[in-house]
Amino acid sequence: MIQKTISPNKSNLIGLINILTVLLMSNPSFVSGQDLQKENHFGRTTQARLAVEKAWNVYHDGALGGTLQSPKVQTMLETDLHKSRLLLAEAYDAEDGGDIKKTMKLIKNIMQITHRVIAESKVEKK
Repeated sequence: MIQKTISPNKSNLIGLINILTVLLMSNPSFVSGQDLQKENHFGRTTQARLAVEKAWNVYHDGALGGTLQSPKVQTMLETDLHKSRLLLAEAYDAEDGGDIKKTMKLIKNIMQITHRVIAESKVEKK
């Protein structure tokens, strides 16, 4: 009688393991953590977008306030800002295509440009 009670529980456990195995195999990103990785990179891309917006705001404050070092510097900064927007669009495309390595490289370039633009925009005329 004890054997009959153990057998149905054992078969239920095996059935549950089989169902879990099928579910995990049908969604490989759950096992590999790709969704979590994509979410982390999505946050990085968002940070890059915010950095570009901040750089434009700091630049505009300097340009409109007339405090940028020279017209040549103003042109250089604006060119860099446009470049950062183009790189951001490429980063979003790379992210959508699943190319994390390219996405991270583009974000690194964007962050370097925005940090430089912000620093240069705060340097006042002599």
